[in-house]
Amino acid sequence: MQWIKSHRWLTFILTVLLFLAIFFFYTDLYLLFIPRPGDFDSAFIQDMQAAKVPGAAILFIRDGQIESVKVYGLADLQAERTVTPDTLFTIASISKTATATALMTLFEQGKFSLDDSIDPYLPFEVRNPNFPDMPITFRMLLSHTSSIQDSDVYKEYYTLQQSPVLPDSPIPLGEFLKDYLSPGGKLYKAKDNFLQDAPGTTYRYSNIAFGLVGYLTERISGMPFDVYCKQAVFGPLGMDHTAWYFKDVETELMAVPYGYNNLLRQPKTYGFYGYPDYPSGALKTSVNEFARFLSVFINEGKTFEGKLFLKPETVKEMLNLYSFPGLDSGDSVGLAWHSRGGFYYHTGGDPGMITITIFNPNTNQGVVLLTNGGDNLDILAQARQDFFANEAVSMLMTRMTAP
Repeated sequence: MQWIKSHRWLTFILTVLLFLAIFFFYTDLYLLFIPRPGDFDSAFIQDMQAAKVPGAAILFIRDGQIESVKVYGLADLQAERTVTPDTLFTIASISKTATATALMTLFEQGKFSLDDSIDPYLPFEVRNPNFPDMPITFRMLLSHTSSIQDSDVYKEYYTLQQSPVLPDSPIPLGEFLKDYLSPGGKLYKAKDNFLQDAPGTTYRYSNIAFGLVGYLTERISGMPFDVYCKQAVFGPLGMDHTAWYFKDVETELMAVPYGYNNLLRQPKTYGFYGYPDYPSGALKTSVNEFARFLSVFINEGKTFEGKLFLKPETVKEMLNLYSFPGLDSGDSVGLAWHSRGGFYYHTGGDPGMITITIFNPNTNQGVVLLTNGGDNLDILAQARQDFFANEAVSMLMTRMTAP
């Protein structure tokens, strides 16, 4: 006791270090720093355990065809249902690549031009109030340069934040977008919903903008967006179990999204939830079925069977790359797709899911990773999610380039 009184600062420092050590091990953060095994499966399973990811499926494409599928863990912890190549996951923001493709099927039909103003195709005008005379174009929406940004209110409309938690949002897509984008709308706040930068000049990743891409597809096609996708994209590509709404899938095939309770040291079930701008991230599919979609970009518009789905020039247009202020160093953007180091990619993250897809059209290789774990609702969970995503990208790219 006398020693403690005479060494107060040292005692304080030692107490803090002891607390940090206990926290470090109690929360399993140490798992992020232990040496990783050399073989792919063991290393990936260790990363899943560190990130608290219950289940995952990975599909590899080589020479334009499916090479292998790997599955790990559980799709449903309570039912002890294992992940299979046909397990359906909600794929978060990777969904945007499908949304863009649905719109581009209408582009191929000559229904619009990429540099057209979107206003004539909508029942309400969309303008950045800071630049009211500058139209927003289809290309700007698809490349995240429209100057539309996600405000704090965006996440409030996840049904996960409401009671009861509904699997699908009851708010119509067009109603939500009009409220958010039109002066007088109940969600309209000029300084929060739009950048101070002019349309077409700055990259800012925008979920709302891709909700608008889906709504434009709806308006131009004359069909609800989900119905048009089923008819024009999922059906022709053989994606028979893929859908946007939970009401349209077999939920017993779905992977349940999970987070993690650090205090209780156990998974927390999010269950199924949605949001009104569903074209930005609510697609439900499996690695087997999403691979059929990805093949179009790896095989110059063709399916695995060699059937033409998109014209090669359409694929080329979507993969043309541009640089804008706001992009991370070394990154560039096409239409929905991003690129770095010769690879095209898209990632996704929502409560209870981490998803990644990467491909290289020059080598006809690709990979899809879907999981039912991850949580971006607190700092510790975000650290785990970022760790897992970074390690997974590194491992997947190494695996793709191996002989």
